[in-house]
Amino acid sequence: MSQGLVNKSIGDGEHEPKAAAHLSQPEADPAAYVDALALEARRHRALCHPYLKALALGSLPDPGLALKQFARHYHGYSVHFPRYLTAVISQLERPEHRSALMENLTEESGSYDEQDLVRLEERGILREWIVEVPHPELFARFRRVLGLSDDDHGGLEVASWRDMFHTVLAHGTAAEAIGALGLGTENVVADVYAYVVQAIEREDLAPRDVVFFPLHCDVDHHHQEVLRAIAIDMAQSPEGRDRLRRGMRRALYLRAGFWDFLHQLALGNVQAADV
Repeated sequence: MSQGLVNKSIGDGEHEPKAAAHLSQPEADPAAYVDALALEARRHRALCHPYLKALALGSLPDPGLALKQFARHYHGYSVHFPRYLTAVISQLERPEHRSALMENLTEESGSYDEQDLVRLEERGILREWIVEVPHPELFARFRRVLGLSDDDHGGLEVASWRDMFHTVLAHGTAAEAIGALGLGTENVVADVYAYVVQAIEREDLAPRDVVFFPLHCDVDHHHQEVLRAIAIDMAQSPEGRDRLRRGMRRALYLRAGFWDFLHQLALGNVQAADV
């Protein structure tokens, strides 16, 4: 895979890409179009949601309970991430695309190369916390320290998000799947977790127990690069660009709807429904 596909930054002042809607599809440069989509995603309500801001600031009625509610329900989505990744891999036709995402799947199981481990340790993430520990188990570690049971996967709301998201990945086109998982998910998840990290910092929790979040804020940049390169390959045609954007928007819409639910739950306006 060409490095030239993955080294262009977005949002750098005067060189910031235009919104994707203003790029002429037949004439758009594929890399510029994908970067514009990435910028559109980062400006979406799913990334600037009042719930995320309130969670980070501790301005919800009971900040500790709100964090516990997040941990309870988000687990029902997060634990299925290897399943999402596998669904996307099964959609891809090109061997190099499948191979690139298989590396991401390996990392989800707790396997890292030495260079990554050294870099992570420089940032305070010790290898013994994460090596050979699947990412769903890292999230479960965070839940346990908050007193949540491993058997509690949240309610109907998160199950609906999870199932609808998986449908986009498994039953849409390959470009829709990459748009949803890449541009609409991996492209934004580090920004989402930055809010959660701020909420966690107010709690007396050991770094090992909450390592899931700083780890993903770091390693997901590599995942973004891989998925960006695949998206650029798929953005060579107007149809491919349309499908990428459609998948991205569906993923963001579903995520924003889930934040709506968690916000109302934290405010005491609704109760979680059983699956």
